[in-house]
Amino acid sequence: MKKLILIYDDKIKVPENIQTIIGNTSYGKIILKRKNLFTRLKEIIDEANLDIEILKISTKKEDILSLVDKMPEDITICHLFSNFVVKDSNNFKILLKKLPYINENYKIIQEKETVALAFTSIAEYKKFLNDYEKVISNIEDFINFESIEVDAFLDIANYNNFLSYISGGFDARFFNSLEGNEYEITKKSTNKKKIKQEYMYYHLLPDEMKKWMIMPYDYKETEKYAMYTMERLHTTDIAIRWTHKAINEEEFKSILKKAFYYITSRKEKEITKKEYEKIEEELYIKKVKDRITDLKKDELFSKFDMYIKSGTDFNSIDEIFEYYQSLYDKYSTNKKQKYIAVIGHGDLCFANMLYNKDADLLKLIDPKGALTEEELWTNPYYDVAKLSHSICGNYDFFNCSSYSIYLDSNLKFKLEVYHDNKIYKEIFKKYVEESGFDYKLVRLYEASLFLSMLPLHMDNPQKVFGFLLNAINILKEIDSNV
Repeated sequence: MKKLILIYDDKIKVPENIQTIIGNTSYGKIILKRKNLFTRLKEIIDEANLDIEILKISTKKEDILSLVDKMPEDITICHLFSNFVVKDSNNFKILLKKLPYINENYKIIQEKETVALAFTSIAEYKKFLNDYEKVISNIEDFINFESIEVDAFLDIANYNNFLSYISGGFDARFFNSLEGNEYEITKKSTNKKKIKQEYMYYHLLPDEMKKWMIMPYDYKETEKYAMYTMERLHTTDIAIRWTHKAINEEEFKSILKKAFYYITSRKEKEITKKEYEKIEEELYIKKVKDRITDLKKDELFSKFDMYIKSGTDFNSIDEIFEYYQSLYDKYSTNKKQKYIAVIGHGDLCFANMLYNKDADLLKLIDPKGALTEEELWTNPYYDVAKLSHSICGNYDFFNCSSYSIYLDSNLKFKLEVYHDNKIYKEIFKKYVEESGFDYKLVRLYEASLFLSMLPLHMDNPQKVFGFLLNAINILKEIDSNV
């Protein structure tokens, strides 16, 4: 059996209508559920446990030609076009097992489209590379190989296929399964309370607020799990386009205009000062305290605590909380505030906002949920703070690992997020203040969100430490009146 070398062709041009979603990036660099598509392909190949070498073409053909010159003669080369993603990993693994045994060149096709080319001769593969631009413009005319038909891929150069694929990338942290077809999505989980809360939330909403949500239906509950179904909209959440830097300033303003229309039109009710402060205390003080207590119970906390002492300006997580509370006491008591509660979404981050630019359509998904009408009500700042932690706090960039932590010259940890959000923060601040909110308070409550998330993400401790450094930076920004 010959060795198989898979060449991942990430030079394939992305159509303009898909560039509006992912920006100026290649197929292999598209991020879905925290991983880029090239990494996803490598993981599937690793699962096959075969002797396969993977190379990626993303630069000049001369670079790959120099690599080919160093390859042994007795190999099979599979040149895979990056616009085809694996939709059936089992069928793909079967193909990988068969390719080392071929004794002539083949064209691998699916639904009459060429997915990949398989070569048994290095000389012929080099000829293909030398004629690449000409061949790639019309493979059917230039490649006369015999065909192998497969049913393992999805062509995401097709706009509808791309939307279907990318919009299926739900964060299933709270769910055991997310299943669907072209028209519907079904959520199922052993966390029956969470599922029922999401289902009931919509049906408890006042009619005038239901237009913002996708209606859940067909709720079912068994001894082991609960589930509901909802319409599948073939549009992306804002986080996907935001992290691919595909949203310009004008579109960002359109998104905020719509989002703040939702925020300022939420149903509200007057409450007493005492009631207001009780809700505020629960969300922004007690919740943070409780989560820090949970963090301390984690087996990695001792190391976490050591990094705080050695690499930050604080001696402990408690000292960071004290700093947060001092700012909370300073700014929350001095604000001019109507004492109201609002019906909120509860998790208004970009990942839970579906937006279609052409239709100016905004739909919200995955609310915190409620089982009673009383549970719908919350502090008016909470949704705005959630929105801020996507825009100002770069939350979605942490989720796709677009950040780094390093030691500076003073041996202190520094956080670098690979996104310049300065202009977007200024635009957001303008909308915040024009809508009657105190920007400093929004940022303060945003910091509380990062602090309260710490124990929930300890499956990725580096990201948790990034959250902590981010919260410290926000607090220092507020304290310095920036």
